Formats: sequence, structure tokens, C-alpha cells
Amino acid sequence: MSIVALITPFDNEGKVDLDSLQRLIQWHIEEGTDGLVLCGSTGEGSLLSTEEKCAIFQRAAEVGKGKISLIAGTGTHQTRESRALTEKAKKYGMDSCLIIVPYYLLPTSEGCYQHFAEIAKVDLPMILYHHPGRTGVKLTSDATCRICEIPQVVAIKDASNDLNLATEILTKTKTPLYSGNDSVALPYFSIGAKGVISIVGNVIPRQWKEFIELAQKNRGREKFFELYPLCKAMVLETNPQCVKYGVSLLGKCSSKMRLPLMEPQEEVRETIRANLLTAELALQ
Repeated sequence: MSIVALITPFDNEGKVDLDSLQRLIQWHIEEGTDGLVLCGSTGEGSLLSTEEKCAIFQRAAEVGKGKISLIAGTGTHQTRESRALTEKAKKYGMDSCLIIVPYYLLPTSEGCYQHFAEIAKVDLPMILYHHPGRTGVKLTSDATCRICEIPQVVAIKDASNDLNLATEILTKTKTPLYSGNDSVALPYFSIGAKGVISIVGNVIPRQWKEFIELAQKNRGREKFFELYPLCKAMVLETNPQCVKYGVSLLGKCSSKMRLPLMEPQEEVRETIRANLLTAELALQ
């Protein structure tokens, strides 16, 4: 499946631009994207208020419910807050939620398990989001698979870039695993991943979907190598600085970000522009 971690567009005053969000969702539906993660890391979720997240969930449901899978990024470092936000996501019609391993606090494996078990009481399908680079916590394969025994956990987004760990997980659980990094999508498919929760899909949704369909048939190597430079360009600086700028070059939203995130440096902007042109995209 081609799931895109959607950016959150802001207007020039830094407010959530719901109209641009609506147009982005409609575009992804037209381009064939299978699902969208809202308010995740790429969506600057940690910089959004609860009220802003709810407004995003509501507008997304109005536009995309039944047309594209809507996944709410509701995980935070606080269990109580994560459960409350997941309840709101369910209320607003989200199909599932993405729950990151709690960050900053460095919980134990047991603490992580209890975190997911508590949020599961909301009874909304959950994707376990494992990203040691952002959280400071790296789960073992056993800890990951134990969390996957919670009935509400329906998939894993693994952004560890650790193929050994991902392979161990796949030998121990039937829970579908998705790559959380575009640049390692091809090797993840080779060990049995079901798809990608993507950054680059924000700018090339149709081309990225084509790659995934080929990769699922073990024929994606050539297409992946074609798209790889653009994948790397999207993470030359802290995500989502590059990809939001890339989407702005397509004329689909402002490149406005909230501090401490910033627009990319000029040299990086030129690299992004060059790679988008190589992908034969019409730029603004």
C-alpha cells in the first residue's frame, strides 16, 4: 500500500490552512494514494494544538471518508493525552490511528506495552510507529511483537532502518510491516514489507504508487533507482522542512512552517527544485 504522511499546510500567518489541506486530500485521491497519515511527524503534529488536530480530522473526514484511508497521528509522549486524542479521532471518523513509541521519557519495554494497551481501549485500529531516531527508544523484536499481540494493533511502521530487526519482527509476527523511510523501501519490500508510509509521496503520489505496485511484484528496482535521488532530497534537512518546500513548488500550499522548524537553506532548495524537475513535475 502507498500511504503518505501528509504535510499540514499553513497560511502566511501560520494558521492551519484547511482549504489547502482539502485540495491536497482531493489530489491524493485522484492520484491513487491508498492512505494518508494526518498530524504525524511529517504533518508537524507536535506543533499543532488539540483543537487544530480535531479541525484537520474533521475536514479530512468530510473530504476523504470512504475514498481514502484516513489515519490520525494521535500518539504523544503522554499516555493520557494520546488516549484522549485517539477518542477524538474516532469521533471525527478516522479509520485508524498512528501511535508513536513514547518519546523523551525513555520508558521501559513494559511501559511502552502498557502505553499501547491503554490507548487500545478506545478500540480504534492502531499502527505501531517505531522510530528510535525521534524517540530515543529502540524496541527489541520481542517487545515489538508483544505489542502486536494487542488486538487493535493492525500494522507496524518501522523507521529504524534496521533490516536485521525488521526481519526478526517478520519472523515472529504476521502483523503487516511498513517501511517508515523511503530510501530503504526497496530492501524492506525484499524481506516482506507490505508498503511504505512515505514522505516523498507528498510530491509524486502517482509515481510512488507505481513503484510500490512494481515492488510488490518484485519488479521495482529500476523505478526505485529512478526515484531514489528525490527520496534523499526530501530529507536533506529535518523532515518536513524539505518536503513542505517541495509541495509549495508544485503550487499546492505555502512553504510556511512553525519554529523551531524552518524553510530549507538556499542550497538545499536548489537541490529539491532540480530533483523535482528531473521527475518531470511542473513547478511554480
